[in-house]
Amino acid sequence: MSTLELTIQATIAMILLVDPFIRAIFFRLLTEHEPERRREYVVRIMTIVGVTLGVSALVGRELLELVGIDLAAFGVAGGLVLALMGFEMLFGGQQPRAQGGAAAHEPATPASAEGSIVVPYAIPFMAGPGAITTVITISSTGSGSSGPVAALIAVGITVLLIPVGHLVLVNRMNLADSTMAVMTRFGGLFVATIGIQLMLGGLRTFFG
Repeated sequence: MSTLELTIQATIAMILLVDPFIRAIFFRLLTEHEPERRREYVVRIMTIVGVTLGVSALVGRELLELVGIDLAAFGVAGGLVLALMGFEMLFGGQQPRAQGGAAAHEPATPASAEGSIVVPYAIPFMAGPGAITTVITISSTGSGSSGPVAALIAVGITVLLIPVGHLVLVNRMNLADSTMAVMTRFGGLFVATIGIQLMLGGLRTFFG
């Protein structure tokens, strides 16, 4: 397989796994109360995803062996964090009224996405175990430097597409508050499901 063919296949795989377009919907939900910080967050996401997948393409297998990290264990841990994020979105980030007393009846303070952008959004929601495993595999494919070159090009193209989905498409969304509330809960269920799938996949790989 030529370097060009490998690069095309790698790019398609990375775009499908990282998914900079559909996942932008969850970025919109996550930053609903901070639209002015979206550019800042996107730069941070691009940096984290690019560095994570780029390093994985170059020295991923060796690094994992050096520090003794199993991708299956990473999948379980990352899936758990992602599932917790999904449940928080699903229940609106609030405690039940029966547990919150009078404070539960007060309007909730809009939550900042500051603490969620790197983990679990950039990792493992975008640069998850699947993307990391794939980029390591691509880097090990082919002869000479064709594998690492194809993997790095694929990662670069995917990272450059993140602003297209996370800024251009997000800014074109005009949704009512009620629609956003429904989408937040549906999105929370979806994210929690992805997290549980990561956990089950990691457990299956670890014990399989």
